[in-house]
Amino acid sequence: MANLNVSKKIIREVLRLFGASTNTRLFLMSFFDESSKHLYEVRNHKFSFEEMCSIFRDKELYPQNILSVEDTISEIINKKLSVSRLGDGEEFARNLLNEKPKFPELKRALYEILKSGSSEKCLVCINNFNVFDPAVPMYYRKAFAYYWVKNPIAEIETKVCFNKSSFYGDAYAFLFYFQEDDEKDIIEKKAAYISKIWEGRKVLFVVSKRSKILSDKDYFSNTAQKAFIYAPYEDAYKDFEKIYKEITENYGTEWLIYLELGACASVLSFELSKQGYQALDMGDFYKRIIYHRLYKNQEY
Repeated sequence: MANLNVSKKIIREVLRLFGASTNTRLFLMSFFDESSKHLYEVRNHKFSFEEMCSIFRDKELYPQNILSVEDTISEIINKKLSVSRLGDGEEFARNLLNEKPKFPELKRALYEILKSGSSEKCLVCINNFNVFDPAVPMYYRKAFAYYWVKNPIAEIETKVCFNKSSFYGDAYAFLFYFQEDDEKDIIEKKAAYISKIWEGRKVLFVVSKRSKILSDKDYFSNTAQKAFIYAPYEDAYKDFEKIYKEITENYGTEWLIYLELGACASVLSFELSKQGYQALDMGDFYKRIIYHRLYKNQEY
């Protein structure tokens, strides 16, 4: 697997060296890389009139009790809430809507989180139907539309349960807070605002050894103390109990828990919040926004 990943990376770099466009690179990579194949299909999908009508219908059916990007971030900062994110990718397609998920217990846990909605300790976040949001980069708007065409909300509602008496945050708040036309000073101000979450705090990073955070020298410099727990790069949920135990037995609730563990982080943050921790399911926020600096320069 490691050799295959290295080979893919080499091929991508060769294609870039010869000046191949993003679309051309994705097309060539799609013959032996599933993720590139999916991205190519999304970028080049032509929506039919019937598909557009179904998207508009889904928007009306979709939960309306979701905070804006700005309000989501403000709630986390001002109320010191934990964050459990259930986007429309891994959590839905691979788990909640999957009849044969890799980890059935993960599917059950995610379902219970979605069903519960947010609490005074944890902000549960879902996709805010960003298909028609002009502030969201066009690729993502198209990707969301493609997803909802393949997974109509009318069908989803028969399999999962949104809590309409509670509320949710926006699962992509940390990414979509940054807009494509932001100038450098605006990006820096927004990044600084988010960093208030851990300002003066002791922060425990639970990440894989591939995380870009490990080489960071600036963005988390406002923390009081840093510690690390290493987890698998993929399928971290298989070590859920081990990770949970290592955190709760060795670190008190004064520690802020920063999670970069895929779907495992969704459940881990929710469970840790019950024990009095503030735990953040941050996804790949650091890699996309801080490491790559400019959102519009992110490769797809």
